[in-house]
Amino acid sequence: MKKILLLLIIPLLSFGQILYYELINSWSLSEVQEIYENNNFPENAGQINYEVDGYKILYFTPNHNGDMVVCSGAIYLPKETFCPSPILSWQHGTAVSDYSVPSRFKGNNKKIGIIAASHGYIVTMSDLIGLGEGIGFHNYVHASTEASSIIDLIEFGKDFAYGKGVDHNEQLFLMGYSQGGHATMAAVKEIEESYNDEIIITGSVPMAGPYNLSGAQSDMLDLQLPYPNPGYLPYVLFSYQNIYNLFSDLTDVLVSPYSEYLLNMYSGEFSMSEINETLPENPIEIFQPNYYEDYLNNDMHPFKLALIENDVYNFIPQSSMLLLHCSGDDNVAYENAEVAYNHFIDGGAEDVSLVDGGNFNHNDCAQFAIISAKVWIDSLSNICVPENTNLAQLSNSIKKYLIKKIDILGRETTNKGFQLHIYDNGSVEKKYVIE
Repeated sequence: MKKILLLLIIPLLSFGQILYYELINSWSLSEVQEIYENNNFPENAGQINYEVDGYKILYFTPNHNGDMVVCSGAIYLPKETFCPSPILSWQHGTAVSDYSVPSRFKGNNKKIGIIAASHGYIVTMSDLIGLGEGIGFHNYVHASTEASSIIDLIEFGKDFAYGKGVDHNEQLFLMGYSQGGHATMAAVKEIEESYNDEIIITGSVPMAGPYNLSGAQSDMLDLQLPYPNPGYLPYVLFSYQNIYNLFSDLTDVLVSPYSEYLLNMYSGEFSMSEINETLPENPIEIFQPNYYEDYLNNDMHPFKLALIENDVYNFIPQSSMLLLHCSGDDNVAYENAEVAYNHFIDGGAEDVSLVDGGNFNHNDCAQFAIISAKVWIDSLSNICVPENTNLAQLSNSIKKYLIKKIDILGRETTNKGFQLHIYDNGSVEKKYVIE
């Protein structure tokens, strides 16, 4: 199962409750440009302003039972900034393998960190409890520990960045996709309910998250149809068993052979695709029929109550929020976003929007949704352009010219309504056009 970290060898440092950090890599301006070119990222994904340092972080955060545990993550910092930077907290999607989390500096997590930090953000990325080099089983879609591990890294990251010569301004943005959408919503809820005197959120973008676990998301699975990632459901079950002690014997819940091997596949050594290969397309088939029938018919079923406790739409956002979700999502039902949005609007939320990205599946929706989220956040952020600019850049900073008008999904538009205006100096302005 999970590895045990030998805390005695970790030096205690002076950045809040950060136990250990390591500079993993640095990226020059030309290396950041290569990332744009190699991945065909649009220029409006973020202006390249600064070189970047990327750090692996180990820090203390409370587990579900209140015990302090080690959690890992990553922090990306812009180099040689000359004014305070906004903070951007990125929440990663579902990860089973310890090798696919932000602290491993791979894949999309790395690209997001480098691009955002090069633009001028302090970027924090928690692996979340139990993943990466953290201790214990991962608390998958467990709202309270998702929130606390995110908030702690944001707070510890402020001192850490300052110690590295990067000050922070008062702006905080959060964004995340899939499980990261759920975690983003959980963090916004917790900050606004419990930290409103200490932390002010400027804006957040939860994307494609299962905010309504007990309703819209459960309904998607209860149809008993083939599901693209059947390993998601036992992941939730094992996580909640670890937290809530739902049952006494796994053989009462799962049929053979799943009761014999499946739990061990969530040790951090296997990927979701490897787990999926061992499961039926309809994940309901792994359950004992009596257990599943009781779940369907008993409103007080322990698993059902655990799902209800981890719904994250049951509050009214006070800060600006953009919900992004594709109606063709085949993993996380679009109704999750609709339920959340309708609850927010009915409750009087004044600055919440829902954008349907169209008939794209969960994976295909991800890249353009994330880029759209970044562009929207840029329209609200205060980023300093470096002083060591050339004369042409200096001229642009004095007088800027409109290049194009796009909607939130990056499509050029002349329609009235929400628009993002892209200027030749890299700046972005959010507009609402009436005529």
